[in-house]
Amino acid sequence: MKTIKTTVYLNAADYRRLKSLAADEGRSAAELVREAVAEYTARATEREWPRSIGMGNSGDPHFAENYEDYLDGFGEDGLEDYFSALESSRQPKDTKAKPSGLSE
Repeated sequence: MKTIKTTVYLNAADYRRLKSLAADEGRSAAELVREAVAEYTARATEREWPRSIGMGNSGDPHFAENYEDYLDGFGEDGLEDYFSALESSRQPKDTKAKPSGLSE
């Protein structure tokens, strides 16, 4: 890994704590600073994915491979057929009599 030399100014109390931690861990202060910078930059640059990712999971692990089969014939029927099918799917399926006193 290529490194670049830089200078960082720390306040005296932070520098004393850094040196003490480095001594306790048997590492150099520079090593701790590099580790802290690497962790911070990785966390600060993580991309947050939109919540919509994965919402359309079909449950079919081969969906992407077979999309042409699933779309075969799509759009061939007119919109009238689509809306007719949509409307019929919204019709109540239960044909039992409703209790008296209920209005529609």
